[in-house]
Amino acid sequence: MRSCSVLIPGTVLILTILFSLGAHAQSPSVQNGQAPAEAPAKPAAPAEAIPGKPAPPAKKKHDPRDLCITSEDAGSELLNKRRQVGGRIILDTFLLPTGGNVDVGLDEPFSESEFYFGALDIGTSTPIIMDRPDVKARQAADTDPIIKKGLMKKDRTIVNLRIPDVLEAPWRQAQLYVFTCHDGSPFKVSETAVRVSPSLYSSGLAWLIVFLGYLIAAFAFRSSRPTHLFAYLDPIAMSAGTDGKASLGKLQIMMFSLIVFGLITYFLLRTGVLTDISSTVLLLLGIAGIGSTVAKGADNSRTTITPENKAWLLRKQWLPSTLNPNDIDAHWRDLFTTDGEFDVYRYQSFIFSIVVGGALIIGGVTQLSSFEIPQTLLGILGLSQVVYIGGKLVTPTSMADLNKSIDDLRQAEKKFRASAIAANSGVLPANLTAAVGPASQAAYDDYMSLATDVATLFSMQTGIGVTPAKLQPSL
Repeated sequence: MRSCSVLIPGTVLILTILFSLGAHAQSPSVQNGQAPAEAPAKPAAPAEAIPGKPAPPAKKKHDPRDLCITSEDAGSELLNKRRQVGGRIILDTFLLPTGGNVDVGLDEPFSESEFYFGALDIGTSTPIIMDRPDVKARQAADTDPIIKKGLMKKDRTIVNLRIPDVLEAPWRQAQLYVFTCHDGSPFKVSETAVRVSPSLYSSGLAWLIVFLGYLIAAFAFRSSRPTHLFAYLDPIAMSAGTDGKASLGKLQIMMFSLIVFGLITYFLLRTGVLTDISSTVLLLLGIAGIGSTVAKGADNSRTTITPENKAWLLRKQWLPSTLNPNDIDAHWRDLFTTDGEFDVYRYQSFIFSIVVGGALIIGGVTQLSSFEIPQTLLGILGLSQVVYIGGKLVTPTSMADLNKSIDDLRQAEKKFRASAIAANSGVLPANLTAAVGPASQAAYDDYMSLATDVATLFSMQTGIGVTPAKLQPSL
């Protein structure tokens, strides 16, 4: 019995030691005095490992640049008004131009972490949703018109919207929304009432107004009806000078004026406000205007009969008592010729005017107030005008020769009158027969010889004939 009582406790002790050794082998941390860690859970078998069951799609991580509102839920988002109200939308125009990019102000501090989306409700069943590439935000700058007009602070947000052309609602009221998105859903929404202005309708109406303005000028300047209807639309006839020939300076002013008028009208229909004109456009109009004025002065001083000679010709009845005896006989060749000779200066000024006019139409459509023409191109146009005017001043003309001949003829008439008075004892003879005597015969012959030549030159320049009776000197 004693042996059994000793054997049983020994056996229990040996089993306890063996069990403890096995536990220490499974958990090494027990050796350091730490509690044994919980055994990690066995990973679940992958879905594709389960036979007969398809793998579920992996969940896509949200990208804040993704569109947070679609056309399907846009209607409910715009109607329930459950989102937080965002910053006030500020426009510097009365109309919202569609069919292009437009800057609107958002009266909230600019944050680079914010992503914006836009929507335009024109009353149709589905609003127009502007995706992320169509909406770009930036911080306002001093050059922005909204800041210049004092409508918004400089630290606020400018949102650039690319709005498609809204042909269904020409100049009709609509609602503009700007969404701020967080976690794939609209977080804040800003809205304002606007009146949309389609680009297509605005440009078509602007062209029509410009054409009507051209028609008014075409019909107003004529004193008589032309032979056919298309002659009314001839710009060469409209640019004719007092001599009845086409004037390059007048044509340039008319072309630039119509282009600028059309662009201002277009912007008025698009935005509802009058746009500013850049200094380049003013300089361009000034070059054409000054060039035309100086050229006209050069023509008047060189190609027009002087007032003294004109008065003498009226007394002699060589000229009729009308303001402009010449009919309009303008042709395209008048723009490039001087006295029947090809004028390279006129041609140079004309072709560069066409280039600048085309650049004004293409570039001015985006923004007339900031339109710029390279200074070198403006310099070429100005240089062409200077050379063109200089050519007028240095090139002799037949009309200048006519003026000089008429001056000589007037002096010859004075000499004949003086000799006739001297031969008649200091008294003016009663008639021409009494004035022509032996003492004044030489002066009379000199006058008649010069009068015949001057009358021939006068008829060639003006197309007005002079009868022999009008050649006689006047006492």
